[in-house]
Amino acid sequence: MKSEELRKILEQLHAELASTDTIDAALRDRLRALQVDIGDALGKEPPPASLRKMLEDTVVYFEASHPTLARRLAAVIDTLALYGL
Repeated sequence: MKSEELRKILEQLHAELASTDTIDAALRDRLRALQVDIGDALGKEPPPASLRKMLEDTVVYFEASHPTLARRLAAVIDTLALYGL
């Protein structure tokens, strides 16, 4: 998968996260950390395999408290899987 394609997918995720309006301080901190990790992954060619694991862990974290966000993240993971990540 090319970094540009991954970047587009992750930009879509970023937009989804920005539109989430029920964010508490702990969630905001977790999302900021995720954005930093994604930014670091985008700087590598190819992106590290740990990117998918990081997203999967985040889905588990959000499943109970923010199910809509967890579903959106899961959809991103599915898309990444189509590209072999």
